[in-house]
Amino acid sequence: MIEMQANMAFRIIFFALFFALLAIRAFFGWKVRQAGHNSWSLNKDAVKREGTWSILLRFVMGLCLVALAVIYAVDPDEPGWLDVPLPDWLRWLGAGLGILSLPLLVWVHHTLREYWSGNLQLRRNHSLITQGPYRWVRHPMYAVLMLCFIGLSLVSAAWPFLLLTVVTIPFFYRVSGKEEAMMIEQFGDEYRAYMRRTGHFLLRW
Repeated sequence: MIEMQANMAFRIIFFALFFALLAIRAFFGWKVRQAGHNSWSLNKDAVKREGTWSILLRFVMGLCLVALAVIYAVDPDEPGWLDVPLPDWLRWLGAGLGILSLPLLVWVHHTLREYWSGNLQLRRNHSLITQGPYRWVRHPMYAVLMLCFIGLSLVSAAWPFLLLTVVTIPFFYRVSGKEEAMMIEQFGDEYRAYMRRTGHFLLRW
């Protein structure tokens, strides 16, 4: 009985985090559109920079995340084929990481404003953002999303989410490298100097 109640609590936390993540992304996507841009539109330069397969993988991972959430929603509360026997303290840690990631995600989006895009492209008169979280970390968006995905996977204690998280980490690292090449091409020595004083995903002390 106690185990079923704990599983239900974790399930509620998971979906609260999941829908909060979707709501934040949707809200700031709307803000970008209000500024006259589209955060998810693709152009030839973006496809060339990232690669067709990488963009396709990004799309597939997003679909998988939503599909897995639906499967998790209809999966029975008792242990089943999705479950990994994680201890409750680890799942609570995941809840804490997930909760922490949400205000950080809002902060990153608010700092980027209309410069946020779901793929590798530059806006007209693009400026180099070095304030907010970008003062210390070059890729806080990827870092926070990884933190959120780790939190979601631990809370769910479901192996598909854990597997998807394992896939996203090297994917984000690869895309961030291509993004840095794009920024060096655009900003040159200014961005190289910025790289020397900031961390990639983590703070540089």
